[in-house]
Amino acid sequence: MNSLDIARTFFARMADRDANGVLALVSPHAKVTLVPLNLQGDAEDVGRRYLEQLASSFPDLSVRVRRLFVGDDNTAVVEITIAGTQAADFFGIINQEKLMDLDQVWFLHLNDAAIDRVKAYWCQNRLYRRLGVKRLDHVTITT
Repeated sequence: MNSLDIARTFFARMADRDANGVLALVSPHAKVTLVPLNLQGDAEDVGRRYLEQLASSFPDLSVRVRRLFVGDDNTAVVEITIAGTQAADFFGIINQEKLMDLDQVWFLHLNDAAIDRVKAYWCQNRLYRRLGVKRLDHVTITT
């Protein structure tokens, strides 16, 4: 698979809520940084926790790739929109069965046909608003 195919497959598997499938494309000790959650660590730890919470909290999850390109340094830059109805608590956000749609930007660095670095950005305040969080001093990010 080339870099574009790997990136497309990554997000297709995310849409399928297949954490094992996503992580099969990523080196086990790849560095994962989820900037809005202030989480950083190995793919097997941080990446798996994020993907599993996303899948269990949003059983009707959809992931739409809006833009995707790979730069000269073999980094895939991917703009996506995730959407779904919350069905369980998500990183400390209490379930209120709200519909969420959220634009995100992901950077996937590929090395030898595997992803070795992942970095993701989104507006955490928009996520809070979409999920009905009224007071941010009551949100505790659980790691």
